[in-house]
Amino acid sequence: MLNSPEIFLRDLDPVRGRAVFTPMSEASYRASSFLDNRIVRVGDRDRVVDLDDLIELVATQPVRHRVIHYLFHIGHCGSTLISRVLGERPCYLALREPPLLMGLSRSFRALDRPGFPISRERWEALKDLSLFMLGKTWRSDQVALIKPTSHAGNLIPTLMRHTGRELAVVLYVDLETYLATMLRPHTRQEARLFAKDFRARELAGLIDAPPRAADDYSDPELLALTWLLQARELAMALEAPDIGPRCLPLHFDDFLADPPIVTDRLCAFLGPAIAPAERDRILDEPWLTRAAKDPGQTYGREDRERELSASRSRHAADMAAALAFAKDISDSEAFSGLRERFGPARGRPGPS
Repeated sequence: MLNSPEIFLRDLDPVRGRAVFTPMSEASYRASSFLDNRIVRVGDRDRVVDLDDLIELVATQPVRHRVIHYLFHIGHCGSTLISRVLGERPCYLALREPPLLMGLSRSFRALDRPGFPISRERWEALKDLSLFMLGKTWRSDQVALIKPTSHAGNLIPTLMRHTGRELAVVLYVDLETYLATMLRPHTRQEARLFAKDFRARELAGLIDAPPRAADDYSDPELLALTWLLQARELAMALEAPDIGPRCLPLHFDDFLADPPIVTDRLCAFLGPAIAPAERDRILDEPWLTRAAKDPGQTYGREDRERELSASRSRHAADMAAALAFAKDISDSEAFSGLRERFGPARGRPGPS
């Protein structure tokens, strides 16, 4: 339980004092697009233990702070594909969107609210427990490489300062590409959900304007504010003197333009460097021609470009409205320079 990833800490319930573990194998980690309830297989039995007993047990361990590397990202920008490619290396245990981090993110946002049942001291204990458990690996020469959800960006400083030795790839797409991706019907709903949950409230605290309820924003505006807030979280990490030098920013389209070169660059940064034969073996597998979240579906770079082009044409008016809204918001100090910093990939012009 404490040292092997074959028992995965899937959920914490601090109110009822429970910790929920799910059996996993190296193959099941590799296959999982998300480490949420979808990893629970028929016939498996979760193991539930007392949360306080678990916290006390971890506190007795000689090594309590394991080094973890991260893949921070803007939403829907190819992070699952990058995680899958890197996770093919035996030196990384790729963990995609473990629920523990989203739970920590939500509770961190609520710590100072009246009546919230978790104290800051308790939150720190939950954070230390979560990172201890997420840092478990199969072998001593392996390191956990975690891709948190894009909505947990408020945790980046805390995660990157846990030991001070963490490294992070910071993956993004420019605003125009993000809008073309997210304005499609099946992705709009996610933006609405999280914007109504907390993103609209976050924006209200950062701009000098009368607060608006999430329902008062159009879909294009919700998407623009989501990108700006996520980009701001990434920018704050890159600008921090003790964090920025340990981050490698990357536009996803730069990876697609030259997967071998960028894979070499990512591995050299995270360590260890990758041999050409290992890199070619990984890239010859079908990851680049399959949907990363659903490998059974054929989906490559040309399919993506075709979908984005169709979305740009179909949603031209919405994109124009979102870009205009973003331009107005970007005049505020909190969002100044974000569209330039996280601009188009090399060789691709930005929107006129």
